[in-house]
Amino acid sequence: MSNKIIENSKIDDTPWSIVQQDLKDDFKSIIWNSWVKPLIFVEYKNFILIIETPSELVKNRIDNQYYDQIFFRAKRVFIGLNKIRFTVQKDKKLIYKTIQQKSVDENQTLSSISFTDNTSKILNKDYTFEKFIVDQSNELAYFSAQRVGKEFNVDYNPFIIYGNVGIGKTHLLNAIAWNMKKNDNKKFIYISAERFMYQFIKSIKMNETIRFKDQFRSIDVLMIDDLQFISGKKSTQEEFFHLLNDLIDNKKQVIITADKSPSNIKNLDYKIRSRLSGGLVVDILPTTLELRKKIIRNKVITKNVNLEREVITFLAENIFSSVRELEGALNKIMLYSDITKTELNLKNTQTILTDYINKNHKKITVKDIQLEVSKYYNLQFHELCSKNRSRYISKPRQIAMFLSKQLTDSSYPEIGKLFGGKDHATVIHGVNKIKVLSETDRKVKQDLDNIISSLKED
Repeated sequence: MSNKIIENSKIDDTPWSIVQQDLKDDFKSIIWNSWVKPLIFVEYKNFILIIETPSELVKNRIDNQYYDQIFFRAKRVFIGLNKIRFTVQKDKKLIYKTIQQKSVDENQTLSSISFTDNTSKILNKDYTFEKFIVDQSNELAYFSAQRVGKEFNVDYNPFIIYGNVGIGKTHLLNAIAWNMKKNDNKKFIYISAERFMYQFIKSIKMNETIRFKDQFRSIDVLMIDDLQFISGKKSTQEEFFHLLNDLIDNKKQVIITADKSPSNIKNLDYKIRSRLSGGLVVDILPTTLELRKKIIRNKVITKNVNLEREVITFLAENIFSSVRELEGALNKIMLYSDITKTELNLKNTQTILTDYINKNHKKITVKDIQLEVSKYYNLQFHELCSKNRSRYISKPRQIAMFLSKQLTDSSYPEIGKLFGGKDHATVIHGVNKIKVLSETDRKVKQDLDNIISSLKED
């Protein structure tokens, strides 16, 4: 590495070539060829690196978008580096020649790379509406996303999808983005909340906040993934709030995903909560057993792999924390089958996935159940253990008792004691009532499945 370290003296452009080579790994080829490759070393003096750019356009883009990455790489080569100063070439012929350099695909030139192209996340080709598996746990979110993505209907604005990790939020966001991409008239940005925060902070450091605001306000559709990452970030939230207002007031579509509903995201500014709550807020519930079976069947058909019915059932029953984890388990057993040239059966599947199974099985306590039921029905913990017999409390209490009997080793008297000293006859009555309802009432059955899934995920 010592041969890369340059003292504060007159040097040729070899060290800059080292920096450029390092930068080549940091950027997509289209960005590298159009923005970074044309940069020319001038001098390194008084701990300031002078780099020449082919035009004012390139200078502004480099300063605003890529300064941090270039400075980080250059500092490792140019000892004592304090600042990089970008200048514009004086030779018009050289400017023209540099701008005309083609990108790797030889179809896009320097001027064709837009702010949205550089800022948006790369879309996943597998995350389309056609490849989204639908059932009762996610159908509302799916059909709402289709409506927003295909009709560009700003009546649903902002549109928020929330739910646990790995159950399809990002898939739907990508699917909407693919539809937007087909519509050449719609200018959109698909960005993570974390990346949005980074861009905002960088604009402050570079004294480019006005440019930052103008760029984001120029789009037609803003899609932000994982909104919860800006919670507690006061300045970022303030800027996001004003941007949100401007876009909505100007009939621009805003689409957001989060792990919780806006009203339940901790340390989220109340003004943002209020504005988001005025839109369409839908949740994706934890996956059901049938949905997990559908996902597995679809995956094995796509991969042209045969799986025994008992293997599919085993996977669906035992790997439930997220769709991503389920797909990871499938990939693991299919790879094993391919490498060893052996057929998959229940026995070898159980052996291969020992780590997954152990991870997904934890000891659940009565208190765990009480806390989860309280959260699910938006109750206070103490209400479940109170003497209040109001239906909105008594039914969740009976559900908690039923689950306590099903998922723990506690006896009826032990459960009664943990619910405020209820006698065992009260517990038996509640358990039996929910048992009957679970077989006849679809809503109760769905509630039980959702609560159990959440308990096993935590």
